[in-house]
Amino acid sequence: MAQQHTLASSLARTADGTGSGVLVGGYRRRVLVVFSVTASAHEAGDTLDAYVDVSPDGNLWVNAVHFAQQAGNGAAKTEIAVLESANPGTDTVNVTANAAAGKVRPAVWGKFLRARWVIADSGDADSSHTFSVVAFVE
Repeated sequence: MAQQHTLASSLARTADGTGSGVLVGGYRRRVLVVFSVTASAHEAGDTLDAYVDVSPDGNLWVNAVHFAQQAGNGAAKTEIAVLESANPGTDTVNVTANAAAGKVRPAVWGKFLRARWVIADSGDADSSHTFSVVAFVE
């Protein structure tokens, strides 16, 4: 049975942030991450980038998921990402930078998860996005 872990509760956010690391109980078989945006009601030039990072120890964090960028006037949406231990990949993964927008690195694993987000404002200081990030771990 999957365990549910909230990495970022549904709130209106106006600035960059990083959620607390959540111990998901050892190395698991599969993680389904759900990113839900319920409101982005400002200028098109405002943007939201949402990430999921993993860590083997709660200290060293590596980006595993970068959801598609949300425009400031974008419609509500829900995206999912799957991290699957049966799909470890055959190539090395350069983890010194974030994954490209809309990409998942399924071979990147850890026993801790966290959400992270970057909000860019187009210059009038009113950027706001309401979203949540929830992980279901098997």
